[in-house]
Amino acid sequence: MILSIETPSDIRIGLAKQLKSKRAWMKHSRAQAAKLSGVPTPTIRRFEDSGEISLHQLLMLAHVYGDLSAFKKIFPPEEARTMDDLIKLRGHSKT
Repeated sequence: MILSIETPSDIRIGLAKQLKSKRAWMKHSRAQAAKLSGVPTPTIRRFEDSGEISLHQLLMLAHVYGDLSAFKKIFPPEEARTMDDLIKLRGHSKT
């Protein structure tokens, strides 16, 4: 486990600020962001103000304004460090 001084709330608020900044940089209104992403305007407002959003809607916004593939790195696949690990990962039993 990797220790972090940031809390989930810090990350959530930071993501909201990043979206708001990216949207402003692209000169998109919340209504335009809603049309492009499929996320309702009130949901975008709530996210930018509080950091609260569903995962599905966050992914929809990331698809338009960010790097959707970055989410695949959140839970990286296990890596084999020993032969026993490799056997487990491949789904084979020892016998």
